[in-house]
Formats: sequence, structure tokens, C-alpha cells
Amino acid sequence: MTHLRCDKQHLALHTIIWLEGDWNYTRIHQQDQPVRLSAYTLRWYERQLAGFIRVSKDAMVNPLHVKAVQPVSSRPRRLRLLLSNGEEVEVPRRRQAMVRRNFSTLAA
Repeated sequence: MTHLRCDKQHLALHTIIWLEGDWNYTRIHQQDQPVRLSAYTLRWYERQLAGFIRVSKDAMVNPLHVKAVQPVSSRPRRLRLLLSNGEEVEVPRRRQAMVRRNFSTLAA
């Protein structure tokens, strides 16, 4: 699958940076595009997008756009992902081992 259908438009998967859950909606963050709001849940997208990684209850990232995995400076036992658009996604404690495994080459 190379495209995702959203609101009667096709979005190329390589342009999607991350998806943010917002109750029963999902915000789709793309390269050089405004944030799109979709009426599907993050769980629905998790089933559709096998290559994306669910890093928290309300965030799913495209591994192609993860630039670094770093500890949070104020909370050294916490991790955050730095994305290609400059945004940061914090990783909950329970998912940190999985994130370290998936992004072992990027870990600081």
C-alpha cells in the first residue's frame, strides 16, 4: 500500500509524518501540508498502516520520519522521538522498550 484515502483524497504514505489520536478522530501530520482531521480512529489507522509504529495511546509515527530518539532532559527516564518536521512525540514508560528495539540505530 502506497497511498491512504482520506476525505476523498489520496495521501502518499511517505508524506505522512505521524498520526495523532483525538478521541474518535485522527489528525494526520504531513510534510509541507496542513494538518488533516479524519473521522477514523487511530486504532483503525493502526490496522491499515502496517509499517507505522504505535508509540503511545494517542500517537503513531512513520519510521521514515523519525530522526532521533532522545531522553527527555527534565525526566531522564523518559524518551521522545524527534520527527523530520521538528515536532517531538513523548513515549510512555510502558512502550519505551519497544521503541528502543524498533529504533535501536537512532537511540542516543
